[in-house]
Amino acid sequence: MNGPVYDIYEDNVILESEQILLRPLCPADRQAIFDNIYHDQEVGRYFLVGYKETIDELNLERLIDNYKQLKLFVFAIVIKETGEVIGMINQTNNTNYYSRYIEIGYAIGSRYWNHGYTTEALKLFIDFCFRKGIYKVYCGYLTENTASRRVMEKAGMEYEFTRKKEIFHHGRFWDVAYYSKENSL
Repeated sequence: MNGPVYDIYEDNVILESEQILLRPLCPADRQAIFDNIYHDQEVGRYFLVGYKETIDELNLERLIDNYKQLKLFVFAIVIKETGEVIGMINQTNNTNYYSRYIEIGYAIGSRYWNHGYTTEALKLFIDFCFRKGIYKVYCGYLTENTASRRVMEKAGMEYEFTRKKEIFHHGRFWDVAYYSKENSL
């Protein structure tokens, strides 16, 4: 369903919780994003953009510019106590006036897994979207990535559906399960 864009985008939004802060991704984050996402083989098992051997393969400025042009949020996930950039979380689609839903994607470095950071980042971003008038938020995960499913469940999302063999990644097709949460504000 097409319709007029329901624009929630703002420059320089900063979201804060107990352990983390979400702030706009910037070119200075290149090394941290490379180390924690693009060059982390554990993350690469499920991160669709793919593994990169060298930092020169990562054009973070172009990625940031693309998101700005599309008026989509892309945040660095930062540990407040240390200032470390450990990953990113992003809006993957524009929404329209009639449907008012968005999909969110996320990735953090494997050495930061199992500390609650991703769940906290997802909750923070979902709450922000709801305050901006979004009605429904979706996330999808490759079904073998059960840790991502748990993140969604801990963020209060519920299973909606699975698309069989939806994504071609690492030489084969993968099923993708989708979870969602509706705005109750």
